[in-house]
Amino acid sequence: MEQKRNALPLLKLLLIVSTFLASAGAALSQAPSSIQIFMPGGGLPDRSIRFTLTRDDGRIETLFTDTKGKFQITGDLVRDADYSLTVEGDGRSFATTIATFRTFRNTIVYVPVFLRPIESQKRNSPGVLDVTDANVPAEARSLYQEAREKITKGEIATAIEDFKRALAIYPQYVRALNDLGVIYLQLNRFDEAASTFKQAIKIDQGFIYARLNLGLVLNRQQKHVEAAELLGKLVKENPNLTDALKPYAEALAETGRLSEAEKVLRTILQDTNVKNSIMAETHFRLGAVLNKQNRFAEAAVELKKAIELEPNAVMAHLQLGGALIQLNRLPEAEQELAKAYELGGSSAGAAQFLLGQVFYLESRYEPALKAFEQYLKDVPNAPNAEQVREVVAKIKAALKQK
Repeated sequence: MEQKRNALPLLKLLLIVSTFLASAGAALSQAPSSIQIFMPGGGLPDRSIRFTLTRDDGRIETLFTDTKGKFQITGDLVRDADYSLTVEGDGRSFATTIATFRTFRNTIVYVPVFLRPIESQKRNSPGVLDVTDANVPAEARSLYQEAREKITKGEIATAIEDFKRALAIYPQYVRALNDLGVIYLQLNRFDEAASTFKQAIKIDQGFIYARLNLGLVLNRQQKHVEAAELLGKLVKENPNLTDALKPYAEALAETGRLSEAEKVLRTILQDTNVKNSIMAETHFRLGAVLNKQNRFAEAAVELKKAIELEPNAVMAHLQLGGALIQLNRLPEAEQELAKAYELGGSSAGAAQFLLGQVFYLESRYEPALKAFEQYLKDVPNAPNAEQVREVVAKIKAALKQK
């Protein structure tokens, strides 16, 4: 039997799983709600902005954005509530600005606030597009608010129609265009999403979130070269726009620019203010990039860090298992791959393929056979399915002669 076993073909160890299975849509779903304050004209601030937030129950808080005008809505602020936001004018760059918005417990809310220009500056800058709600006709603004409310109720089709009606009244309603594009993105209607974001960008090049969202769509469309170009320019113009770094790294990695992707991901990890969930995903993505570069020991370190922060991260366990196979640390690899399959089931079917490899290398052919068969059941259309079927047949033949 030993001779028969040694005659069995040794499968080439391949990490067949995509290194960036965490899609743009997933990234969006994990991102917290946020407020983004823009300077008059659409640029980002170069300092922290102080603002007052008044809730409909009378609670008043004085808060500060980060140095680029962003504030994440977390903690007790995440609730069904109406808010009024006030930024006092500084007498030099912008006038006092008031904005209202509503938050919902189970919905991501993005609140762009465009600071009002000082009147003398406004007269001297006729080419600047003011996209604040103050310039939107009341009927269009009402339709926009109705659309947002319908989204929270799951009435997506009618919300889309309300956005379209608002845009028919006021085609320059950039906020409505962006929100409509996000809905299309979440519905996987990528062509419509891309067209909508491009329309918003054409109206206002300074509206950076439409550019960012277009980059996300391009990644989802597998147009990674275009995404890398767009997001690269966005990051260059706004180096502290951390939301753009992950999709930019994805685009770089998918176009084979692995060293650049690694650099971007390490930049994210240097930010001490990054939330644990974002940090975990970044460690995972970096580990996947290092796996692609055959730097398996370094990859294992990053993937373990991801798992420490997010113990139930299926793909991190799977990628770590693959790295450990390459390092010939088979018992550890088995443990990680078994955990990946326990957490992900058939959606992590590749874990069974790699488990089959582990068992095969350890000459444990019966469990290897079981793992390979489970893999074929979970992923019947896998690109290596025919190769695996051949190995399954040869293992069965050898075991019969045992």
